[in-house]
Amino acid sequence: MLEKVEELESLCAPKLGSGSVTDLTQLSGGASMESWRFCYAGRPLVLRRLPFVSTPEAATSHSADNDVGSISMATQAGLIDYLHRIGLKVPEVIAELPPNSGLGEGFIMSCIDGEALPNRLLYKPEFSQALSKLSGECARELAHIHSIDPADLPVTLPIQSPRQLLEEQERYYRQFGSSNAVFELAFGWLTRHCPDPQEYRLVHADFRMGNFLVDEAGLTAVLDWELAHIGDPLRDISFLCIPSWRFGHYDLEAGGFATLENWLADYEAASGQCVPREHFDWWMVFNILWWGVTCLRLGSTFRDGSVPTVERTIIGRRISEVELDLLLALETQRPQTNTLLQAPPAVLNPERPINEDIQYAEIVSALTQWNKNEILAEASGHGIFASRVANNALGIVDRAVQLGALYARRQTERLALLDFDSEALAEALRTRFELCHELSVWDHLRLTTLERLTIDQPKYAGRAVALKRWCGLASVD
Repeated sequence: MLEKVEELESLCAPKLGSGSVTDLTQLSGGASMESWRFCYAGRPLVLRRLPFVSTPEAATSHSADNDVGSISMATQAGLIDYLHRIGLKVPEVIAELPPNSGLGEGFIMSCIDGEALPNRLLYKPEFSQALSKLSGECARELAHIHSIDPADLPVTLPIQSPRQLLEEQERYYRQFGSSNAVFELAFGWLTRHCPDPQEYRLVHADFRMGNFLVDEAGLTAVLDWELAHIGDPLRDISFLCIPSWRFGHYDLEAGGFATLENWLADYEAASGQCVPREHFDWWMVFNILWWGVTCLRLGSTFRDGSVPTVERTIIGRRISEVELDLLLALETQRPQTNTLLQAPPAVLNPERPINEDIQYAEIVSALTQWNKNEILAEASGHGIFASRVANNALGIVDRAVQLGALYARRQTERLALLDFDSEALAEALRTRFELCHELSVWDHLRLTTLERLTIDQPKYAGRAVALKRWCGLASVD
């Protein structure tokens, strides 16, 4: 990127006058897009672009669609520019990258003051006052978005009904040849309960913590419009409540900062529209499943070589948290109450035999400590984020080495008692939701999900909720 500063300067000059680029730094996060902050003539700006692919072969199959973006960067720029002009809290678009730009595909926008990282917003005391009114501010901004007449937009956006979106996600899911029992259960339930189309409006479709900028006074911007389309506003209203993006505050359903009741009341007050709860609940299950399929798709870009980063492998493992969230959401559809499970063991005997070869888990432990004590200690900027992701990956490997064989054996034994293999069970659940009413099947799904999550992400807040609800445990190891 440093060798591209001259092109950045030539793009900024027509609108901002003469100047030079300084302080070019890649920002943390961004699973499907890259963001680079820089200053031009002392003014802070952000370059938003698609990630570069690693090889010409990978470039052939890599596109915005692979990165789960449904509209082009040019369309995004045109939409954001219009929204800025009509008073929405979005950045000002400074310039679009021209075709065949050495910088890739994207645009340059103003850098608005505010914090985006949820783990800072939700845990630092200086944001407590802003969080106390964030639900109302987000509701008013979202109501403004939904009030826009699609005919007034200067760009063409796809029109997507609930059923079209569901069928699209199932096509993506089937491309991977997956056989996930919980996903199949969710697809079957969603298909049978798909709501009729409502009035279609502009939908952000990624309205959540991480895509908001917030300062100590409150909401300053809504970012990341790559999924925008014309569709059902209920998708946005429920999207904020996806459990994976509550960032540890699982009991505060709206983004980790407000209860569901407060969020819905704030939106209804801002929009003047009633939110039908059954309709909301359908979108809740859909959005959780959407995130799971998105994790599969983003993980696949590591396998095909188009985005070979450690972060993509970790995102690909997040489907286990989605499985758990789906079961927690769908268990209300079962007439039977749960029986208490015995929680899966989370730690094997940590003692190592002193007269044997070094164990694989010990190698992983050594790598983890090296990364933490040497690499992370000297990292800066995006390197800090990348090093932490690498340690998360090593933790998954360590737990898989210790627990993977035990869990696999237990899952095989449970399936044998059910007279299913994993593929046959998944297929049966797709067409027969009532199969999960059978206690042995439901227990197998819950235990398997807890086992997978214990390896992939034992600190996920939803796991503590499930262990309390399903196993009667008040605290988590």
